[in-house]
Amino acid sequence: MDIFDYDYNLLKQTRLAKNISIENIAFDLCLAVRQINSIENNLLDHFYSPAIKLVCVKKYSEKLGINIDVVLFKIKKEEVLEVEIIEEESAVKLYEVTISNEIAIDDHKTSKTHRSTKPRNECHIIIELSEEYIKNNLSTKILMSDLTRLTGYSERSLQIVFKKHLNKSPTKYIEERRIFKARELITEYKQLKKISDVAREVGLPHLGRFSVNFRKYFGISPSALANS
Repeated sequence: MDIFDYDYNLLKQTRLAKNISIENIAFDLCLAVRQINSIENNLLDHFYSPAIKLVCVKKYSEKLGINIDVVLFKIKKEEVLEVEIIEEESAVKLYEVTISNEIAIDDHKTSKTHRSTKPRNECHIIIELSEEYIKNNLSTKILMSDLTRLTGYSERSLQIVFKKHLNKSPTKYIEERRIFKARELITEYKQLKKISDVAREVGLPHLGRFSVNFRKYFGISPSALANS
């Protein structure tokens, strides 16, 4: 797997040359100001993982109109070990970082967000980050605090962003992802995998509740689908 670094100075200098404030770029990308600072100063803070940070770097580049190939470059193989050591030493810091409630949008800007007609593809990084995390953690208990730590947004702001772009709350979105993943697994394995095992795999260990919700979504019980 290739490992990339990026020209963070180019991003910062381009933003300044275009006279775009750090607050505005953060708001446009649905990121926190501290996350933009992390990108522009090549810090390891305020992102759940380097991979997620890289997604944000790409979006930032697009917003500034810079070709991503100019911004990204591969790290030489002999440098990879050094990068891994740095990331390992920073792991504790990444997970223990205290996320304050300062976010890129204050209450006034939140109101603007409700009125905005901006296309979804210009304001959906927070959704992308949350979706990826939820997708990869369906088998475990996902708390709102996990998403706030991941995105840097407060719980209230996450509710607003999810409602605006997905027309549902984060909790409802997680429930739907679990149920749809369960249908996918049952369709794939049929009777080769127990319904109870599927339910646990998608983070819904209460079999009775799982069956009720499954029927509510798809009009058929999990066992009936497995036998079809």
